[in-house]
Amino acid sequence: MTGILQKKQELSTSAIERIRVYAIQYGSKEYSWSAWMPEMTNTDTLVRLETKDGQTGIGAVSSCSERDINLSIAYNMKPLLRGLLGKEGLQVEENWQWMAQRRPYVHNSAIAALDIAMWDLLAKQNDLPLSSLLGRKRDVLQAYASIPVLENLTANVEFIHQLAQAGFAAFKFHNACVPDPDIKLIKTIAREFQKQQFGFMFDAECGYDLPGALQVAEHMQGTGFIWLEAPFPDRHYSDYRALRQSTELQILPAGLSVVEPEELAVMLPTGCWSTARVDLAMSGGITPILKITNITTALGLGLELVAWGSPISTAATLQVGLGTGCGEYFEIAVPQQDFLIPSSQPLQVNPSGKVSSISKTGLGVDLDWQELEQTEPPLFDIW
Repeated sequence: MTGILQKKQELSTSAIERIRVYAIQYGSKEYSWSAWMPEMTNTDTLVRLETKDGQTGIGAVSSCSERDINLSIAYNMKPLLRGLLGKEGLQVEENWQWMAQRRPYVHNSAIAALDIAMWDLLAKQNDLPLSSLLGRKRDVLQAYASIPVLENLTANVEFIHQLAQAGFAAFKFHNACVPDPDIKLIKTIAREFQKQQFGFMFDAECGYDLPGALQVAEHMQGTGFIWLEAPFPDRHYSDYRALRQSTELQILPAGLSVVEPEELAVMLPTGCWSTARVDLAMSGGITPILKITNITTALGLGLELVAWGSPISTAATLQVGLGTGCGEYFEIAVPQQDFLIPSSQPLQVNPSGKVSSISKTGLGVDLDWQELEQTEPPLFDIW
């Protein structure tokens, strides 16, 4: 991090001159992740910064809401926009601190989209992919297909076969989030794919009590399952510790509520989770995530990043994962065609089931703004 800050000081001034904010609903079909969750609408909140010297920075975060587009992140961001005009766009840490001082009335997800756009701008000014600016610890990450709730066991099995044809070799399931039906799915998957070199994860969406989680973990062990995710709400620390002491299976949190570096620095040493997991948007962007990676590295823990959303809203997560080397896996929401915003392309998984970033500068994101704005004009355009 120190080296990055030194690089920032060496760069020329690029004052922010214009900020456009878009709220883009996407997906021809809506999906759920548990028995009690309705089918959800996906929204990317997209930021486009422009500087006086003609540089552009892009940032985006994904969100889900019931029945309609989610405009809350864009409107929550709005009070920050005029205050950022004229600020040095490359002073990322200073700008993040200025935005963070407006919390709790401005939320982390709103700060994150702007923070990502500034990191994109900084990497472009260095003529580097963001992952290279951050140190490029990995060339690839193991992709895993994050599968929504499907109608039955057969649908899950058939979908895995389809995804395997597309290159995937790791899969995360969502189901009823009730032990008995979830165990039935786990046993079916283990039986159907016992001869395949696949990896599996299961996300319980915080739906279990401790006895139920112990029962599920017992059936997952030794069957190709890598981790059990979110058996409880993230702050049920004593249940997490008890579960970890009773299983060799990796136990991860949801990563959506315990997301601040200060809280993680206190809780991670207590042994709640096998590996940390956080959402870049919920944490407030790349700037705090880099602090979190320092904490997990010092503790000898892995850090997996939530990456649900479109290839645009997950681009920063991929770049951070490759740049810091904090985790081994990268989450891709599937079916990919239902997670594309206009003019975006699906991520390509190689024959080994790995994913990487293209060598373009910044986030590596290319958008046809003319095409995008034909259907999705900016919600705000501040200059």
